Amino acid sequence: MRYSLDATAGAVERRMSMNKVVEFIPEDDLCQFCRKRKATLLCDMPHSTIVTHARGSGFESRIITCDRRICTECATRVNGFDFCPECIKKIKTAQKGVKADGET
Repeated sequence: MRYSLDATAGAVERRMSMNKVVEFIPEDDLCQFCRKRKATLLCDMPHSTIVTHARGSGFESRIITCDRRICTECATRVNGFDFCPECIKKIKTAQKGVKADGET
């Protein structure tokens, strides 16, 4: 059995030989960390905020997220949010809380 679709359209090619299925994943669909599995998630870590204003409708803010492509094996899920390994490092090394001026 052999399935083949155009890889440039983002399709996956499957071949069955010796009872083993081999899946070819396009480069753009690979996990950005392990480079082995198909990325099915995007990192949800807030990166920045964009504030826009339009006359008559007021201010509107949008949160921009990291959006790195990650597979389920490399992702860390916390309360329904998926984080990439790089953002998890940032979270672990971030200072806890904010110190007031003159506080030690």
